[in-house]
Amino acid sequence: MSEHIKKVYSLYAWIYDAFFGKIFEHGRYVAFNMMNVKPNETILEVGVGTGLSLSLYPSESQVMGIDISQELLDKAENKKRYYGLSNVTLYNMDASSMTFANNTFDKVIASHVITVVPDPLKTLNEIKRVCKKDGEIFILNYTGCNNKVISRFEEFISPVRDKMGLGKHFDLDELLKKAHLSIVHERRVNFLDMCRLVKCKNNSVFT
Repeated sequence: MSEHIKKVYSLYAWIYDAFFGKIFEHGRYVAFNMMNVKPNETILEVGVGTGLSLSLYPSESQVMGIDISQELLDKAENKKRYYGLSNVTLYNMDASSMTFANNTFDKVIASHVITVVPDPLKTLNEIKRVCKKDGEIFILNYTGCNNKVISRFEEFISPVRDKMGLGKHFDLDELLKKAHLSIVHERRVNFLDMCRLVKCKNNSVFT
């Protein structure tokens, strides 16, 4: 991931919970319910940030979270200690080049990540690689308003949003098609339904 994004989110670390926590709270809870985590399942959170979702997972599950920003991970570590989350392990890691073995996780979720990484397809293929065959992949991301006028304006200001670390305009359906992932369930979430939460089944196997 680019050094630019790392620096941007390091600057956001001190306001991350107050700002992003409230704005995306609804989608976070809907995503957790859709994941339906079972005891003893292994979960990967790509772009775990400050760990806003970590306390939701059952203690019997094994949760790993990665993020490119050490400043955000430091805050996630504080939450881990505060809630006594012994089932959680955190790593400073690039989502487009993960060090996990193939077929490691039962479920992988990437929240508000795909639009900010330099190479979304490479990152999505990495997610597929570390997810088990027939495992579940969840993508939660800002995808813009359904209103065509607003959508065109969002596309126009996309370069500015990208520089601010807020993500670039993109076509989620086209990205999933390139990654050979089919949606099995989806919801619109958050303010004005501007975010999409999709659930896909991983049909690929890596050896």
